[in-house]
Amino acid sequence: MPGKWDWLKDEIGLSNFLTGGKMILRVISGKLSADDLTKCALCPNMCRHACPVSIVEGRETTSPAGKARVALMIREGKLELNLDNLEPLYTCLSCDICTLHCPFEFSVADLIRPVKEEAVRKGIVFEEFRDVFRNLEEHGDVYGARSTEEDGSGRVLYIRGCTIRNELPELGEKAFSLLEKFGFDVFTINETCCGIPAYNLGNIELFKKLAAENARKINQSGAEIVITSCPSCAYAYRVLYPEYGIRLRPEVFHIAEILENRLEGMKAEEEVTYHNPCRLALGLKQRELLKSILDKFEGLEVREPRKEFFCCGHGGSAVSRLKPELAREIAEERRQQLKEGANRVITACPSCKLALDGGELEVLDIAEFVYQMLGE
Repeated sequence: MPGKWDWLKDEIGLSNFLTGGKMILRVISGKLSADDLTKCALCPNMCRHACPVSIVEGRETTSPAGKARVALMIREGKLELNLDNLEPLYTCLSCDICTLHCPFEFSVADLIRPVKEEAVRKGIVFEEFRDVFRNLEEHGDVYGARSTEEDGSGRVLYIRGCTIRNELPELGEKAFSLLEKFGFDVFTINETCCGIPAYNLGNIELFKKLAAENARKINQSGAEIVITSCPSCAYAYRVLYPEYGIRLRPEVFHIAEILENRLEGMKAEEEVTYHNPCRLALGLKQRELLKSILDKFEGLEVREPRKEFFCCGHGGSAVSRLKPELAREIAEERRQQLKEGANRVITACPSCKLALDGGELEVLDIAEFVYQMLGE
């Protein structure tokens, strides 16, 4: 096919084209049906311009379609399933920004996850991930051993998540106090991790084990409603658990969803910008939620960030552990974008707060911001 498919050779790269060319040509000619991973691998990488990893690192192999091609070649036996070949697949933030620019709305993270799952089943695991799995297995917490807490009781269960419990306990206290202020009969329990770090890293059996334990604890708590500050927890409970047949009886909300309709008449005389957490905005399809909350404050000047969506660099559980310098560079790129709006940044994710706070930026979780505005 001279000329017509030159773009394909350019995008896939000569070496991959030669090793996998027969299969690719069969797909193009219609002699082999193409599944979603194959379609993504053959795409001219139109979402590359929006991928934080591609913008900062600039490697073809770790671009969205580049990752899909590596996954496809591993799946089809053209590349060996080993750590060297798996590395590009784990250079994914699971932010799903690619879905916004894909005509099929494919999530590259979802397409390549089965290859990660196969690797974990076969024991092909990066050393950087073994402690994560061990901590989750032994302690039910991605950070490791933690003190045991008493289970409370009430109508509304507040789930803090691993990051708040271990890194930002004061944020959890403010969020809890805020929920009480708004009249909720709120309580906490001795939480375990929702399991999403295991899910992101491909350890699906561990994810299911943690999810089942979580569901048991939450259902036995007697809560009618679950509210969490962690978008990943909310995403796991609302989206992933049902996919695996795991049912939570209480309805689940992110705390921003609770705050949205309780802020009428509030004032704030300052300038802020905002950072949309990927799991809240894209995973839970709440793209306008954070901006909508801030717009309710009379006198608050809300400046749009230069890029509406850009991961903080610590999404997906893998990049910050496997390539911490890349995660820091992505966070710094996001800081520079946000500084163009304002030096005070409002987000709705504890991990985003940790990743972006510091230097010239003051990053507040939405619960912290509302807490401050109430003069607590």
